[in-house]
Amino acid sequence: MKKMLATLWLVIIISCTSHIFSKAVAASIADDLTKLNNLYKDGAITKEEFSKAKSILFKSESTETKTETKKEKKKAKKSKKKKIEKKEAKLTKKKEDIKKISKIEIFDESLNETFMTLEEADELGTHKKIKKIPDGMFEISMSSKARAKESMMKMYDVFVRNKGLMEKYPERLMRAMGYFELFYMDQLDEKRDEIKRFKKNYPNISKGLKKKMQSLYSLNQARKSMREAMGLTLNDDPEVALDRYMAMHNFLEQGEKSINKLTKDERRLKKKSANFKKKYGSFKKNIELRSENRIDQKTFDKELKKNIKDVKKALGKLTDSGSKGEELYTAVATMFEKSLEILDNCSVNCARKDLLAVVDSTVFTNTIIADVEKTLIPKKHIQDMSKVDMENIPDNTKAILASVSTGMKEKKAIKNNDLQNSVLNLENNNFPVGEYLDNFEKQGFDIKSVTMSFGNIDEMNGWEVKDWANSWRGELPSDIKDKSGNLIEFTEENIQDLKAQLALNTFDSMIDTSTLEIKESMNENVREIVQAIEASGGFDLDAWKNQDFSITLDNYIRLSTESIISELGDSITASAVNLIRENANFENFTALKNLEWGSNMSPEEYASYWESAAVEDSTSNWGDITKGVELIDQVGSFEAASIAASIGHDLQTVADSIALAASVGVSSDLEAAAAGLGYDSFADAVAAYNAQYGTNYTEAEARENLGQ
Repeated sequence: MKKMLATLWLVIIISCTSHIFSKAVAASIADDLTKLNNLYKDGAITKEEFSKAKSILFKSESTETKTETKKEKKKAKKSKKKKIEKKEAKLTKKKEDIKKISKIEIFDESLNETFMTLEEADELGTHKKIKKIPDGMFEISMSSKARAKESMMKMYDVFVRNKGLMEKYPERLMRAMGYFELFYMDQLDEKRDEIKRFKKNYPNISKGLKKKMQSLYSLNQARKSMREAMGLTLNDDPEVALDRYMAMHNFLEQGEKSINKLTKDERRLKKKSANFKKKYGSFKKNIELRSENRIDQKTFDKELKKNIKDVKKALGKLTDSGSKGEELYTAVATMFEKSLEILDNCSVNCARKDLLAVVDSTVFTNTIIADVEKTLIPKKHIQDMSKVDMENIPDNTKAILASVSTGMKEKKAIKNNDLQNSVLNLENNNFPVGEYLDNFEKQGFDIKSVTMSFGNIDEMNGWEVKDWANSWRGELPSDIKDKSGNLIEFTEENIQDLKAQLALNTFDSMIDTSTLEIKESMNENVREIVQAIEASGGFDLDAWKNQDFSITLDNYIRLSTESIISELGDSITASAVNLIRENANFENFTALKNLEWGSNMSPEEYASYWESAAVEDSTSNWGDITKGVELIDQVGSFEAASIAASIGHDLQTVADSIALAASVGVSSDLEAAAAGLGYDSFADAVAAYNAQYGTNYTEAEARENLGQ
């Protein structure tokens, strides 16, 4: 068992350090150390000869892992068979090689007027009619256009209406990404003329065309990232992608779900943290766009001012005295200020390398938060897949699951490698990563994602084995096997040597030609997709907040009319139904009320009265609950409740809105509404209502009063 665990630890280390310690290198070190140890133990070589040979071994291994051309790699493999003296001669190139750092992608061309390049326009792909749709996506057969429209609404339901339930139902996310494939193909079809015009007129692009192409660009970045997570590329057929998404949906659907009840403080912290991450993500996105020359300095400065204000405000709520996680978010606030210093130092003349350093600071900060919040905020929804009967899963589904698993591991490895790149770049820009990590460790936080910390590259040129060993922060096995399966017991000295080699290999894997390679990552997929849905006819919250109340009343009258038509059923003719619908607006409703009451109000006067009138036996007013009905109808229960809470509506107003919605035929998901308000269940929401208003409703009574 001990040998098996040691082997497992080695595999984990290899994976978590993003291929920085390849199996070939591990085996080579293990075999050579075994031989040296045996020779030393047998007395064939002295301690001095053992140390010297070991030093040469490590140096030669690090030299051979340098980035080379294919021909140079072949020569390197052959050279491993040569004498140690010839290997030692290569060490003179060490300092020169360390200074060769991977190349940064250059964005010399200004994309202010076009947002994207012609090459990126080609990467959008071409429309393909999807004929084969996996079972479970649609209940009935329909046209491509109808499918695209339905896909958009189903995506909207997952990403907007019930976004708070994605953690509970991960399978819905997978199916929604399948809908996204159909939606994206339709977007390519609808915008094919715009794409042609963009390529033809480039770089003379109108603002309207630029905006449409920017939307497609964002969608394609989301598509790329999601496909890579499933082990696919943009070149794979859409139907293959659909099969994978639905296979994952069907598999995850079998999981046994359970709820981990969070405390009031944990729920509050989770909400505040989510708000910070949203604001921080916008800050990062703005920096990235400027670093790629996609926006001009004026646009950047305007957005940056807002970003900084929003992030500081969000952090202020997280660093309240005595709040849970105060130490973490205070440190995050300090790191944020340090990243702003980089911007202040370069002012309006920030070069791409300066902006990338700020982007790297966000990568590092997000990593720290992700590691620490695992202990601060427990996961609310648990998905247990251990009881799934794998024997009954079809072989083709098993193959898909295996490919997806491999794809996820590869993406994680790339992400880990990007993180180490970011850490190195930050140290080169005087961002004290090591100090921050030390402080987190002193505070008792376990930071596992950062496996090593670097110094300035010029300082690292002179590092010795002990310096490389001290830089390694990852875990190590206490034993390891050689190629023959023999267990190697490591002494403390061996461990330090191995740590040095691991750290050196980490660094060498990131060194390429001349400059730091900073790989862009896609972390805002859902946000970009939601924006595209909203631009294609989805719900616009800002527009809703600012719309005239008469529009809300028109929508309410329409809903009420449909409810009456439904109740009348077959007792009225189709022509009568059409006539009723044509005249279902607030202006006509006002005229009817004037006849009923013998009054002479204008629609504007009646709207004003309606908006401010108090609801009988309630603290609510008719304006708020009518808007609440419209909100439930348009965005669903979870999002409506979440929006209501964010704009200050109390439990009574939410309850009255749900009840009024039910009276006009708009049903609510009470569990989703409770979740949107921040409660673990509807029962908890009822208990909170009773405590606030001095009532004693049971859960069943509350449901009945809300029209269910």
